[in-house]
Order: sequence, then C-alpha cells, then structure tokens
Amino acid sequence: MSEFMSYDPWSEITTRNGHAGDEMVAMLQKAIRRGKEEDALHAAYEMYITSPQFEEKLWRRLLCISVEDIGFGNPEAPNLIYTLFKMRQEFPYNDGDRPMFFVHAIRYLCRQKKERSSDHVKNLLIHEFEVGEKFEVPDYALDMHTRRGRAMGRDVYHFLTEASRVEPYYETEGAAEIYEKYKALLESEDKGEKCPTAFEFNSWQY
Repeated sequence: MSEFMSYDPWSEITTRNGHAGDEMVAMLQKAIRRGKEEDALHAAYEMYITSPQFEEKLWRRLLCISVEDIGFGNPEAPNLIYTLFKMRQEFPYNDGDRPMFFVHAIRYLCRQKKERSSDHVKNLLIHEFEVGEKFEVPDYALDMHTRRGRAMGRDVYHFLTEASRVEPYYETEGAAEIYEKYKALLESEDKGEKCPTAFEFNSWQY
C-alpha cells in the first residue's frame, strides 16, 4: 500500500489560501459524493483562484465524477458536465462569469443519484490483466469483419442473422418489416447488377 499514489504532483501545490492541493482535490470529490454542495464549492473555488492549471484539474475531476460517482444514477450527467466544460472556455480566466459554470456543474452533481459500479468494474479489469488472466475470443465475435470469420464462410447473411443480433432488443415501429425486407434481399438469387456510378465503400472498418 505504501507504493500506491507514492507521488502525486498536486500534493506539492499550496493553494492561494495555504491549503494542500491534494486535499482540495480530495475534498471536492468526497463532498460531491456526499451531496455537500457548500464544501465542494469551497474546494472548487480555492482550486480556481489558485491557478489556471488547477482550474483544469478541477474540470478533469468533474468530468470524471460524472461517470465515476454518478454512473447509472443519471447516464445524462456526462453530457451536461462536458457541455459546461466547453462553455466556460468562451470566457477568459479572469471573467466573473467563468466560475458560474463549475458552480452549476457541482450543484448539479451533488443533487444526482449516485452509483460507482463502473469504477469498480474498471478496477477489477485492471487487476485481472495485472495478474495475467487470459480470455478467449467467443465464436459470436467471428464474422465477415474478421479473417477467421471470413475463412469460416461467414458473410453478410450471417452478419444480419447472427453477428448483428442485439440484446436487450428494443422494438421500434417498422423495424421487423425492414429486417425481413433486407433478409429477403440477401436470400434472393437476383440482387441486380451494380450500375457504373455506384459508390464503392472501403471493405474494412477504420
């Protein structure tokens, strides 16, 4: 445990009012996790007035918090936080309106339902790879987009009926009819000839 976070550059920062930089970062995130708006805003404003670099750190934490701590509590949270992150860039660092965007972001995050499962899954995944756990490529991944899939004769029809299957399925109006129409085209022996002006797409995915 002694090696974990053995060097944190923000611990070397002293803020404008004499606080340890790493403590402001920790205070910000823990306060948001607990819905303590005033504490979070105090930490955030101290970070903001310390330096433009610390303001950037503030926003990186807010972006992360919208996923790490809000998670499926509100999947739309990252969209709003990223929008506010970009909007504040339209205002100079010393413009009195610029802090309003992190103030609004923090008040919003504090009031959201929260859950941290994606962070837990990330940490489990990192551990699995660190200890050398291996995984196999499942059969369903092998389709016309892979060398092995093509060698197995898996074509567009296989892609439509197997590889593109989605779960859980969301039924939309007309979706079943469109699927059957495309399936019938693939099953037909007469698909027509390409005209000379037909656009040619790349055969592989970027």
